[in-house]
Amino acid sequence: MKTTTLFALSFVLAGALAGQTPKPAPAAPSVPPKDEPVQLDKFAVAAEKENNFSLPLDAIATSGSRLGLTSRELPASVSIITQEMMQLRGLRTAVEAVEAAVGMTGGTQFGSIPNYSTRGFGGNNVTILRDGIRQNTASQSSRTVDSFILDRIEVLKGPDGLMFGEGAIGGAVNYISKSPSADFRGDAMASYGAWGSYRAGVGVGGPVGKTGVSYRADFSHNQTYAYQERNSQRYDALALSLAWRVTDRLTLTWFGTFLDDWNESYYGSPVIYDAVVNTTIAAAQPEVRLFANATDRMVNPRVDPAARRTNYNFFDNYAKTENVFNRVRADLRLAPAVELRNETYVATQLLKWKNTESNTWNPVAKNITRGGLTLIYRDDVLVGDRLDLTVKTPVVGHANRLVVGAVFEHNDQIRGGAAGNQVTALPAVSLLYPDVGYAPASRFQKTSRIGVETHAFHLQDVFDVTSRFRAVAGLRYDHISLQRDTLANPTTTPATAFSTFKKGYRTTTGRVGGVFILTKEINAYASFSRAAEPVTQLVSLTATSADFSLQKGRQYEAGLKGTFFRGQLDATVAVFDLLKKDLLTSTTDPVTGIRTNQQIGAQKSKGVEAALAVSPGDGWRVELNGAFTDSTYADFNENLGTGIISRAGKRPSNVPEWVANLFVAKRFAHGLALSGGPRYVSDRFGNNNNSVVAEGYVVLDASASYTWRRTTFTLRGRNLLDETYEPVAGTTMRRLSDPRTAEFTVRTSF
Repeated sequence: MKTTTLFALSFVLAGALAGQTPKPAPAAPSVPPKDEPVQLDKFAVAAEKENNFSLPLDAIATSGSRLGLTSRELPASVSIITQEMMQLRGLRTAVEAVEAAVGMTGGTQFGSIPNYSTRGFGGNNVTILRDGIRQNTASQSSRTVDSFILDRIEVLKGPDGLMFGEGAIGGAVNYISKSPSADFRGDAMASYGAWGSYRAGVGVGGPVGKTGVSYRADFSHNQTYAYQERNSQRYDALALSLAWRVTDRLTLTWFGTFLDDWNESYYGSPVIYDAVVNTTIAAAQPEVRLFANATDRMVNPRVDPAARRTNYNFFDNYAKTENVFNRVRADLRLAPAVELRNETYVATQLLKWKNTESNTWNPVAKNITRGGLTLIYRDDVLVGDRLDLTVKTPVVGHANRLVVGAVFEHNDQIRGGAAGNQVTALPAVSLLYPDVGYAPASRFQKTSRIGVETHAFHLQDVFDVTSRFRAVAGLRYDHISLQRDTLANPTTTPATAFSTFKKGYRTTTGRVGGVFILTKEINAYASFSRAAEPVTQLVSLTATSADFSLQKGRQYEAGLKGTFFRGQLDATVAVFDLLKKDLLTSTTDPVTGIRTNQQIGAQKSKGVEAALAVSPGDGWRVELNGAFTDSTYADFNENLGTGIISRAGKRPSNVPEWVANLFVAKRFAHGLALSGGPRYVSDRFGNNNNSVVAEGYVVLDASASYTWRRTTFTLRGRNLLDETYEPVAGTTMRRLSDPRTAEFTVRTSF
């Protein structure tokens, strides 16, 4: 279905259901200027806390359900990072903002791809969405986003196929756009830091006279030359929204987000080592040879300080993308207790990628071996429609809210790479003085087209069983159809078209839970949730994976959410038991000895998460969160080609046991404020063999700010302990953090 047709249908449906003439929006109540003192009532104080604290328990958790439940009312863990919180803490990107949530780790991987990990699962196990819409898996479509254009970020923990369908076994990260505002407001920001880094942003929003129309527009520019040589990056973002209150019952809203980024890629510093030891052989002696990731341990692994800023990518490398998101939402109140919402959306991505993506130490030749030329081409168009009907009516005298909905999506994805018979080999270079040169002559070629059609139906319900117990449940059914057409074979001349592969999946997922209302401000809860995902991301699925079913994920969770000491302390605690099963694992036939792949593997994770936010008064704020995760492979074997090795009992790569954040802020008289705190991440492994260790680290940030009228000036120091660490664990390459830096930021509102 064409994009214009879907937009037209959304408007026609909404208009037909309304059947009323437009009415102007009611006049907004007058408010005193922001620079005049205001006597705040209790509601205003609560609203300020919801915006500025990391535990907004009474904020609507849209990523946790479509029932309009607050975080306090939801039997699941949802962290909300608001725009005000991002500003206060100096969280420049979505990745930095997500790391402020309990138990989350993140990092920007190669080619500007954000990567998140939580509760023992990372990578594509953590879904990344924009306004509840997933363009593709994280590794396929996720890009770096400046935090300025976002209203908030919501992080949902654990499996949740109920909300987002296929994927989301580890969790989901939802970037939420700013909405049109009923009152005029403007914001501007400018920041300058080390290595030519600077950010700028401006946003305005408000009503258009008395027409019933309001708007919001935000633009951000983020650019840096970066600490590593030839690692320039540029990110531009424009977010627009327009709301029209057609009648008292009908509102139409359009959201448009336009992202453009370009960067030279730094893929990591090579790890040099003196020798390797085969961990699968008892009393094995060190050998001077190339490192084997599946079996070896390095002797004295390190990054040479003299090569700390060296980039081994060729001179003309680049990765550039254009992402566009358009969404039209119609909100219609059919009756006092019946509401209808329809969202029609289109998301596109165009990406070109030209790099060499590995540079590894050769201990024999004492030089750096580089991987071959990598060309990647992506051209995606996602078209979808999401319809929800909400009915709020008592059942047998008890309050009840029911949502029935459907989702229809078509994702058209073109993939490509290097055309056939191209020279892709690159010569080795020296460690300290590499002559990286330019890439071999090359051109992009479209090689395949993948269409994914999704039809999903769901229902969600919250029922007040008693005044002290509330049941919350949901069920979702997905029917997924995939067709992969090979457009060309790049290994032949001339390239020829051949083959079509089709695959279908049907899966049912959901969540069921109960909320125990202990007091007006303290709730306990317990829940069970499920999710499913294919053995490889759908866009990469081929005939070789045709016989495999979806991998399943399930989680048991229980916890407590509450406000204590007359509103001065908010706290949450959760315990979880998460299992992902039907992993592909290698087995050997006991009779024939033939190695095959079977879906009998499993990964399990147990842990506890806790967070608190304290506002004792006198301008103080203290926030602390921490998570402990015990994650292992329960049953998993790797096929080494020469044999099979068990990973049972090993910890998955890039999963820390401990993650903790502490943030302290103090406001003084006359506009002065100090804030900051440390972040701790424990050791992680870089491989399934657990023989490569990324050491734990502590990062300390702090800031001093002065506010004059509506303008705040901030001097911020980052990584004040000057730690050298890996945000995301590597093996033969380490993508290292920036050293100690400082930046100056000016923010104003008007």
